[in-house]
Amino acid sequence: MTAFVLLHGFAQTPASWDAVVQRLQAAGHRTYVLDLYESKCDLKLLGTEGALEDAEQGKGVEGDAGAEGALASACDPLASLGAVCDRVAAIVRLVAQADGAPVLVGYSMGGRIAAETVVRHPDLPLAGLVLESAGLGPSDEAARATLAERNAAWARRLREEGVVAFMDWWETLPLFATQRDLPSEVRVAIRAEREAHSAKLLARLLEAWGAHHQAAEAATLSAVSDLARQGVPVLYVAGALDEKYAAVAARAHAAGIPVVLVPNVGHNVHLESPSAEGSLKAFSLKMFLLKVPWLENHERSDIRLKRDLFRTF
Repeated sequence: MTAFVLLHGFAQTPASWDAVVQRLQAAGHRTYVLDLYESKCDLKLLGTEGALEDAEQGKGVEGDAGAEGALASACDPLASLGAVCDRVAAIVRLVAQADGAPVLVGYSMGGRIAAETVVRHPDLPLAGLVLESAGLGPSDEAARATLAERNAAWARRLREEGVVAFMDWWETLPLFATQRDLPSEVRVAIRAEREAHSAKLLARLLEAWGAHHQAAEAATLSAVSDLARQGVPVLYVAGALDEKYAAVAARAHAAGIPVVLVPNVGHNVHLESPSAEGSLKAFSLKMFLLKVPWLENHERSDIRLKRDLFRTF
């Protein structure tokens, strides 16, 4: 049994992981799906089957200075990128105490937060790290300034136009082009989830958690590579039709990070991949059983069951 901590993307909810959670739990794993917007100090976890009831009330971290410190600074995750990373780190430590070191999985914004958490908390007890379509930080200070301007403009647009108009525009971005081919009921569900949040909240996320606050890409790649060198399996996943994040995957690959580039899908791999409906395939990576349920049934003729060769790039 492996524990998984899953982080959702921008304008999503924990429910966005439901299909993956069902498959992981059916395979006997524990799943902890964070509500990244939750501002209570009880570190509410969804999908835990009550495993951390005491810990959620602030108990269960006694004697763990890292968990106690992160817990204290994570009561308002919306305050900054550092605050939400502290919150994730605190939950990872609580899960580790209850179920052993977990696999940390993040999609898009959640992947950025997962990566930044590893940068800020290099001693985090992890059994694995999976980053799906995740930005790894600005390439330089000029890129950081550009991201800051972009995120400020997006936040301003949200406040001035409201969520519905913003999402009308958001869905036209090239990043989501492949989602236009999804079944209508799936597209309706995605849109309802996006509109479930207030303009105020989403604007605040762009300002407080935007990529302009991340460590530089070189520092993030170094931190993730260090994790792999310590024997922790890491994996970067992107859709081959997502040009922006396929390029990030190429840079991760060049840095020695294992990569899977999934054919015929775009930005949201675990949603768009047809193989997500198939059976789970297990890959033994050293002492750790890593299951990536949205990658099963893809051609992997060049993948060996070794941590440093888990790639289809």
